[in-house]
Amino acid sequence: MGAASYRVETPEEIEARRRRAARERYRLAAVRHTALVTETTAYRTSYGKAISTIRRAAEPSPHASADELEAAATRLDAEREQARTVLDDQLKRAFSESLSALAARPAPRVARRAAAATPAEEARQSRARRQQESAESVRRMAERAAALLARLPAAVPAQVREECRENAAEIASAGEQRARLVLSRLEDQVRTAERRQRTVEAAAEQAAVLLARLQDVPGAHAGRLAARLTEVIEERRENVPADFVVEVEQAVADADVARTRRIAAQALARVLADLDYQVSEGFETALVDEGTAVAGLPDQPGYGLKILFDRGSARLNHIVVRDAGTDGGEHADRRAQRVFCEGLTALHNGLGRYHVRLKERFVEEPGVRPVPRVPTGTVPRRDQDQGRQHGGEREA
Repeated sequence: MGAASYRVETPEEIEARRRRAARERYRLAAVRHTALVTETTAYRTSYGKAISTIRRAAEPSPHASADELEAAATRLDAEREQARTVLDDQLKRAFSESLSALAARPAPRVARRAAAATPAEEARQSRARRQQESAESVRRMAERAAALLARLPAAVPAQVREECRENAAEIASAGEQRARLVLSRLEDQVRTAERRQRTVEAAAEQAAVLLARLQDVPGAHAGRLAARLTEVIEERRENVPADFVVEVEQAVADADVARTRRIAAQALARVLADLDYQVSEGFETALVDEGTAVAGLPDQPGYGLKILFDRGSARLNHIVVRDAGTDGGEHADRRAQRVFCEGLTALHNGLGRYHVRLKERFVEEPGVRPVPRVPTGTVPRRDQDQGRQHGGEREA
């Protein structure tokens, strides 16, 4: 008979969508800020008080509004940028002191060439020049090694950091050929550490966004998913498994559908009652939990409107049905279908008053399909249920 898609636009739902987007932004800012705190702490183990501490950010209230979360994210980003600038300056000074220590090593002195040098003297001077050139080459490689150590991510394992330091120290005292070999090894170590750091940071940021999306999802399953995401961040894993991402997104989508169904079912029950349909007390619960419910058509005894949610979505299908205990022919069936079609605009307008907006609809003309029969007693009758009443009054 027909189908329709709706978008729930209640003030609460709009705020919930805004809050989710703001929470994602805040979580991203928070995980980046935490990464900088971890980095600073690691550098302090090497350089002590030369590196300032950074305080961990205070968490906003679980009930914070979208505007409050946006403000917290903006503030956290600004604090992180300022702290990063300070840290970079402090690291430059610390590395400069390391380079100064290397530069303080005396270079080999080369004797001036005499006006009439003997072949033996020329050979000595040539060896001295080669030694000086070699020493300058080693000095440059030592400076390169110090710069590489500066790039080494702070969160690398202690064993890796110690190996890199030993390699840098060996370069400063090794011969040119050996220094070149060790420098190549150090470059590989630092590049590998940097690649892993970028991968870990990307995984942590992805996990933080997924955590933000899960925050409003009820149930133990969502709690288990959140715990696994937290492990990705805390254990510095290099990825969030693809199947796990799908599982999280499905949990969020299911929660969104369930929430939309509840709002739409409540609005439908009220509007149908306002339009003089017979709506039994269990209508909302059946529609949400079982995905289907039936309301009696106005002034059409034995005929009802069966409403079904598509599986896994909030899309509604509606079809006119006839109670098996009601005698009716083709003419009566078509009349019942026409009553529904003529009132469809009023139904959609009524839902709009409850902020359930029509997105698209499909409706067949009366008589195109036969009216299906449903078990006796499925269609509410006015003599059995006088609408949705509480204390004798219909709900507004």
